[in-house]
Amino acid sequence: MIEIATIIAFIAASATLIAVPGPNIAVIVATSLERGTSSGISVVLVMLAAQAVQIALVVAGLAAILSAFSWIFVILKWAGVAYLVWIGVRALTRSGEAAEATPSTSLRVAIRGAATALANPKTLLFHAAFLPLFVSPEAAALPQLLTLGILYLSVALVIDSGYAFVAGIAHAQLKSENYRRLIQRVSGVALLSAAGWLATRRVA
Repeated sequence: MIEIATIIAFIAASATLIAVPGPNIAVIVATSLERGTSSGISVVLVMLAAQAVQIALVVAGLAAILSAFSWIFVILKWAGVAYLVWIGVRALTRSGEAAEATPSTSLRVAIRGAATALANPKTLLFHAAFLPLFVSPEAAALPQLLTLGILYLSVALVIDSGYAFVAGIAHAQLKSENYRRLIQRVSGVALLSAAGWLATRRVA
């Protein structure tokens, strides 16, 4: 059983780390500005699913194994960077037409979220280093790691959804073609910035 004080400290640390703008936040905001809150929330959920997989790998003890094969991280990283550059350039070069919600765009939004989360493979090593800091050696590690993983994802859901809602409000309030063109430019810059951030991160 994890002590209440440890849980509070973990939630505070997680919230601080998650709230700092990075590639995930950039993509969430860009998507919400361009397509609305629902699309932004879709990206949040896909990102959380990807992080849940990463946390599951950590809990299962696979982080140490994967860290020995850095080429896996390299492939994930550069595939994600390339995808973000592609959609960022597309956003910058579109003429400002309204984005319609269709099954194909929903799939693209999901791919955008997954690509961003998986293209940042150092998050796997981050979870491997961060979660054990709050594990007590006096109790079984597995239940503690599972609890911490769920808490982390819950905090991420709240904070990331907050970014999506705020950016989605801006999308809902302004519908002019000039506004859409501006938002597409902002989205393109945000996506390219996320790609640049990921490209400059060392894998190990």
